[in-house]
Amino acid sequence: FVGYYNNNKKRINIIAAVIVVVAGAIYYFQGVYMPSQEKAASKKFAEVFYYFKKDSIDIVLNGNPAKNVVSAPSIADKYSSTDKGKEAAHVAGIAYLQKKEYKKALKYLDMTDARDNIIAPSIISMKAVCYSELGDIEEAASLFEKAGMISENDFSATYLKKAGIHFEELENWKSALRVYNVIGELYS
Repeated sequence: FVGYYNNNKKRINIIAAVIVVVAGAIYYFQGVYMPSQEKAASKKFAEVFYYFKKDSIDIVLNGNPAKNVVSAPSIADKYSSTDKGKEAAHVAGIAYLQKKEYKKALKYLDMTDARDNIIAPSIISMKAVCYSELGDIEEAASLFEKAGMISENDFSATYLKKAGIHFEELENWKSALRVYNVIGELYS
């Protein structure tokens, strides 16, 4: 090994230095940078979430400089890699949906990251509503069906029913019958 090292000393030292630099960068990113970003996003999101709960949609979407409240879309854009940034995107998507700004709603709903059996289907359903309102009935039907099939809960039958209605609008009777049969089997 000593002979190999002496013959390749420069290359081995460069590789070792690169490994140390990469390990240090990873440690800094995960141990220092991301926690500080999460903390900053959390503080800003808490302020805007208060207005979201109060149905102050204009403040949620535009912020309130007089009260030093940052908008949910700006939090989502700036802190998109954090959990609170994803929550801000969720709130922004809901707010844009309420304002009937469907393309903007889709943009922010696509930035969310829910993986549970209640919120994930809800987000998919909101995307389906956006596509339906934008005239993409096929995508809406597909998303409503996807939302309804994620888990068996109180909302699944509603999502499947909406899928069936959209499939009927497309005159896709086979798919409509399929989702209606699932409703009959699981939610009679």
